[in-house]
Amino acid sequence: MNVLVTGGAGYIGSFVSHRLIERGHHVIVYDNFSTGRKEFLHPKCKFVLGDVRDRELPARVMKDNKVDIVMHFAAKTSVTEANTQPLDYFENNTFGTMNILQNMVKSGVKKFIFSSTAAVYGDTRKDFVDEMDILSPINPYGESKASSEKMIHYVAEIHGLSSVILRYFNVAGASLDNQLGQKNPVANHLFHFLTETALGRQKNLHIYGNDYPTVDGTGVRDFIHVEDIAHAHILAAEKLMVEDHYRHVFNCGYGHGYSVLEALHMMENVAGRSIPYEIIPRRPGDPAKVLARSEKIKKELNWHPQFDDLEIICKTALDWKAKTTSS
Repeated sequence: MNVLVTGGAGYIGSFVSHRLIERGHHVIVYDNFSTGRKEFLHPKCKFVLGDVRDRELPARVMKDNKVDIVMHFAAKTSVTEANTQPLDYFENNTFGTMNILQNMVKSGVKKFIFSSTAAVYGDTRKDFVDEMDILSPINPYGESKASSEKMIHYVAEIHGLSSVILRYFNVAGASLDNQLGQKNPVANHLFHFLTETALGRQKNLHIYGNDYPTVDGTGVRDFIHVEDIAHAHILAAEKLMVEDHYRHVFNCGYGHGYSVLEALHMMENVAGRSIPYEIIPRRPGDPAKVLARSEKIKKELNWHPQFDDLEIICKTALDWKAKTTSS
């Protein structure tokens, strides 16, 4: 396959790019380095410096490289930031997706994989969510992705697009060989702060609320190792290449979760030291619990997670962070 990977120098996009190349596919990474890193580029990829909001460049890249399929990762992803900068999120995430789709139509590319999120479900008050649940996002980040999903649906119907939408739950961890991981300078997720605190780079971990209706009052999340997310993309791409008019939405999670405090205690075990923390008020837009029903992706794509282990997630995240700077 000739695969265009937008945001391919970022966290998840770089994993997918590397794994695609390892399987013999040709990868064109399209990234503006707003959060991506040059060192994450595979030496065999073709790199194009560009923004997903560019009105002309993506189509030229698709045509020049005879692109078969587009994997669209490029997006802003911080719920906290989205709550203060909603227009930036709609411009980058929703308009950016619209622009990529328009460029696909111009260039005749018919296969699309979209990086979505469990945030589209909102605060469901359910133990598990499945792909048929109503989308009710409660923050601008989730709304920007839900709007993109709706757009993909209509474009697929009208222009004959084959598409797979992957709704990530809480992606964490790094590669087992310590070569790839999260290095976003504005990362705003639990494992970034857990590892920074475990390594003594910040004073304590802020825990946003301990009065949720959960096992210990802290939020519960379905943490999934980034390698398992990457493999889901490979399977989706290879499925799209052999089937036309294929349109599916899949949850990407393990179907069980851990609270913030449970994740903290596991990180303490892995690090061999205590991690100081402070309980502060809840953040707006944070649901109490979000867990995936993932039977559909297992059945449809034959996806079998290999790293469903909180200790592995913590160890790979900590090993990676220990070799990097605090960014």
